[in-house]
Amino acid sequence: MCNNRTPECSDEHPLLDQAVLGLMIDADSQRPWSEAEITRMVSTPGSVPASLKRLRTAGLIHRWNDLVSAAQPAVRFHQLTQSGDLASAAERGQDRSVLELLIVSANDGKRLVSEEDIFEECGATDKEKRLPILDAFARLDASGLIERRGGRAIASEAARYFDHAMTL
Repeated sequence: MCNNRTPECSDEHPLLDQAVLGLMIDADSQRPWSEAEITRMVSTPGSVPASLKRLRTAGLIHRWNDLVSAAQPAVRFHQLTQSGDLASAAERGQDRSVLELLIVSANDGKRLVSEEDIFEECGATDKEKRLPILDAFARLDASGLIERRGGRAIASEAARYFDHAMTL
């Protein structure tokens, strides 16, 4: 078994985190899992306890002693990118667009992005077009996927880690 602090195992970390998180965010599997159950279910090499620690630090899981479950930011991010519910497609699309812009900005080294910049990027020139974007900001903030401060926003650590781990 690899020690997660060794460089030769570093390529396995994201794959293991992806497998562990994928198990917990599956719609049919959203329940508390024991560490032993996860270890049995995941065939990716690496240390499951270390993966759980990384996911907890990123805010993507909750842990109670030996039990773990997906946190709201992980479940919501998965819903935004995978859900096929047509009733909320427009809302999900708006949320996903705003979140993607913030993740790209964070990956480009920009810390906080102004809401005005997002309006401009989305072509929202008047109040009517800005309201759905403001609603997306509120939903994303409530689910823990973004943080807002004084008219500026940034993708949360949970959103950035989830995006990195699940888009390998």
